[in-house]
Amino acid sequence: MTTYLDQELDWRGAQTSGRIRRSRKRTRQVAWESQETYPWVSSLPVERNTAQRVAQVLRGYWTVENGVFRVRDVTYDEDRLHGRKIGLCLSFVRNVAINIIRREGYPYIPDGCRDIASKPDHGLFLLRRKRLIL
Repeated sequence: MTTYLDQELDWRGAQTSGRIRRSRKRTRQVAWESQETYPWVSSLPVERNTAQRVAQVLRGYWTVENGVFRVRDVTYDEDRLHGRKIGLCLSFVRNVAINIIRREGYPYIPDGCRDIASKPDHGLFLLRRKRLIL
């Protein structure tokens, strides 16, 4: 596989590859909602890529993906609403909002957005308390 990746796709340094099955279900469901199999490629040698190490790295990736990028894509609809000239600033503001909502203990970002939006004075209080505005 490494020779193929190197020659055909110009992926130099690929040493290990595999497939991982990802299963999803809601917290209170018994049955799996979906199961998908994905390929992965690593530059680490086979000796250093144990099953536990691969699982740890892939879980770490999906933790970031689900915790930040998915929230921004789904809750804030970033994929559809491109602010080309002010994208960096919008991204910063959205990250601040996500962090405030998480620190306030909301289990779900959309719930926190709705709750805080329904109480504008509380939102301003949170910004002032976090010293984000004067």
